[in-house]
Amino acid sequence: MTTRLIVKSLPANCTEASLRSFFKKYGTLSDCTLKYTKEGKFRKFAFVGFDSEENAKKALKETDLSFMGSSRLHVEECKPFGDANKPRAWSQYSKDSSAYKRKHEGDSHNARENEDGMKPFEPSKKKKIDPEYREFLEAQGVKEVEQSKLAAQVPAVESDELVKLLLEGITGDTKLSLLFTGLPSSIKQKNLKEWLSPVRIKAMKIVTNDTSGAAFVTFNRPPDVRRVLQRNQEYIGGYRLTITKVKAEEEATEEAEQEEQPEVSRETEEARIREEILETGRLFVRNLPFTTKEFFFFKKYGEIAEVQVIVDKKTGKCKGFAIVDFVFPESAVAAYAASDGKIFKGRMLHILPGSEKRENNDADKTAASEKTSYRKEKMAKLKAAATKSHSWNALFLGPNAIADTLAEKLGVEKGDLLNSEGGESAGVRLALAETRLVRETREFFLKNGVCLDAFSRPAAKRSDTVIITKNLPAGVEVEELERMFAKFGEVEKVLMPPEGGISAIVVMSNAVDAKKAFQALAYSRFRTQPLYLEWAPGDVFGEEVKEKEVVEHIESETKEEAQEEKPAKKKKKKTYEEKKAEKRKLKEQQSDVKKEEEVDVAEEQSAEDHPTDTKDFDKMDGVEDDEVLEPNATVFVKNLSFATTDENLSKFFGKKYRIKSAQVSKKLNPADPSKSLSMGFGFVQFYTQEEAKQAIKEMQGELLNGHSLELKLSQRELVDKEALKRKGVSATGQGTCTKLLVRNIPFQASIKEIESLFSSFGEVKSIRIPKKVGARDQHRGFGFVDFISIPEAKRAFEALVHSTHLYGRRLVLEWAKTDDSVQEMREKTAEKFSGGRVANRKQKKRMEAIEKDLAVIDDD
Repeated sequence: MTTRLIVKSLPANCTEASLRSFFKKYGTLSDCTLKYTKEGKFRKFAFVGFDSEENAKKALKETDLSFMGSSRLHVEECKPFGDANKPRAWSQYSKDSSAYKRKHEGDSHNARENEDGMKPFEPSKKKKIDPEYREFLEAQGVKEVEQSKLAAQVPAVESDELVKLLLEGITGDTKLSLLFTGLPSSIKQKNLKEWLSPVRIKAMKIVTNDTSGAAFVTFNRPPDVRRVLQRNQEYIGGYRLTITKVKAEEEATEEAEQEEQPEVSRETEEARIREEILETGRLFVRNLPFTTKEFFFFKKYGEIAEVQVIVDKKTGKCKGFAIVDFVFPESAVAAYAASDGKIFKGRMLHILPGSEKRENNDADKTAASEKTSYRKEKMAKLKAAATKSHSWNALFLGPNAIADTLAEKLGVEKGDLLNSEGGESAGVRLALAETRLVRETREFFLKNGVCLDAFSRPAAKRSDTVIITKNLPAGVEVEELERMFAKFGEVEKVLMPPEGGISAIVVMSNAVDAKKAFQALAYSRFRTQPLYLEWAPGDVFGEEVKEKEVVEHIESETKEEAQEEKPAKKKKKKTYEEKKAEKRKLKEQQSDVKKEEEVDVAEEQSAEDHPTDTKDFDKMDGVEDDEVLEPNATVFVKNLSFATTDENLSKFFGKKYRIKSAQVSKKLNPADPSKSLSMGFGFVQFYTQEEAKQAIKEMQGELLNGHSLELKLSQRELVDKEALKRKGVSATGQGTCTKLLVRNIPFQASIKEIESLFSSFGEVKSIRIPKKVGARDQHRGFGFVDFISIPEAKRAFEALVHSTHLYGRRLVLEWAKTDDSVQEMREKTAEKFSGGRVANRKQKKRMEAIEKDLAVIDDD
């Protein structure tokens, strides 16, 4: 079921407003289009689009065979473009219908007769005109009244000759000019001016022959041109006028060239479009719903580099089109072949090849310039790399701004603050001041609904409207930031601590303005220092980024398949050879684990290079969507048959386990880009890691389509998560010991300074900083701080872990491991020298066997 309906047998007086009013009670309408002929005649059918399938089903059920006025409606589901089940066209206005072909064959026959000099038709007999009406027309200055009907039947050849004669000698701009054809032969400038009143005319030229006339009229303003065009097909003296715009010479030449060019077949056009997409990897998507904010429709076809939903600045809504940039051009071709003409939220998508992205090579130009200094070159490269997503320090505070803010709060001079005559180091003093400002900033953001945990974990999805502004100088006001960002668009709000905030969060109204502001202001000079910008995580305000706009018809099909009862199948008994092969594979897997991991990672990397073209199984097997997936619960399946599909793989594992999805990795078919080929492996997503491991044990070596499966936990998922993982407060917090591990300690920092910094939060029992080998005065950049009690250690950890810099280097804190007891050290030593637990068990068995043999010998 799609979200688009076709409504037939509408009343002749139906309008878009009346049709919207008729269907609005069933839900939000995303589209309402009435169909007309080229002459403006209503064809009595329309298309209605809804934002959800439920609303479309309800409207179809209740409005089919119902009445609108005195007309009985016929409502049907609108099939996507190119659907094999689409009913055959029969209307004379449809190009695929036989009626259309018959009509145009007659036109071509008449054209051939005209070339031979024969008349295509003869005018009908003159009809009598009412004498009173004749008298009225004569009073208006029109004498040849009886020829009005004949004038409407004048061949197009005579009209074209009049137009050519009329346009002779006319040059220059004709944007404010209109062409009037079908005028009476006795027309005067005075008559046409009266007819056009109250619109004022700048210039006029009239040409007539024995039967009709034509006029070239120039107006003063564009609104006058639009107003006169609305009077097209009206009458003057019994003659129907045709009012058209004057085509420029370039447009006329282009049209003539297009007419001369032979018609291109659909297959040739499709091949040309695919070649363009393969060159750019970009798609231009049109006819999107105006409520579209984030577009996830093409995510299933491959990795997407960027999606630009074009937004109207005034309304803040989508303009109806977007640009999708794929990482691999083959994915873009697959998306085009599968989605062009498909229905999305009640509207039929129209996809065109996107043009090459315009690259801003300012950094390269700057680097190539001979006069450019190293400083400018460095800033240009930083500005160019500012849009890349990194796990930066969101609460970064500049040391200069910290000193200025602290001096202002304490009411002292900045030099007195940095003076170390009192015995305390200036670096420690600044570190403690930064810790205090970070705490105040965190408390302010928490009060305003900011989710600070989002900054401590890797953000797979970054917001496109929320910008983190860092490295602000002391004394910056909210109004100053608003004015700076308002140059690029509407600013919704600015969050900054009231007492001289050094970091702020700026929320823009739409993504287009936010991107312009980010590109213009990143690493730009603000007062005396550069401005650091970063895109905030997608859930910075506690709202998870939901992919709301997924393909609805595919989801519904998946739901229906999941709701169907699946008959339980008996497990196939294994033969002796299969069991033997399974044992042999298990032994090989245990003996060569490292080699297997390298092969798996390499093959999984190739899966990233060839994105899959599969259905979305996110809501499979009737499992609730709210259930959270455990990490490391994806199984990598090797040795699949090339005939195995996603459905086969899903049913094979779904008959015994709860699975989230099952996908066979595919690549583009070079012979037919609209189809894909299996790569011989796939992935099965389980809900828990325990279920995934259990499936690996029980399903290892099972046959699927004649192939023995090889299962393993997906190493790609593990590698990706470890690469993106950044230790935060929750990730590193143990809180069960009193010792902290401090990394990234500046080499010029002394033990006394470290003790002075940490003793502000509790009594320190000991500090140990390992020295470099062969250098007594230099340490290795990390150390251990042991407190008297656990609460004091927790207090120091929570205060310093977020963003504390000592001599310009950020201190990285972790909980140290607890010291091993004497018994644990004995066990480790024994295991080390005896070869481990497995060796101990083997040695124990040998000793027992020897003791039994000795006992038998003693008995003998």
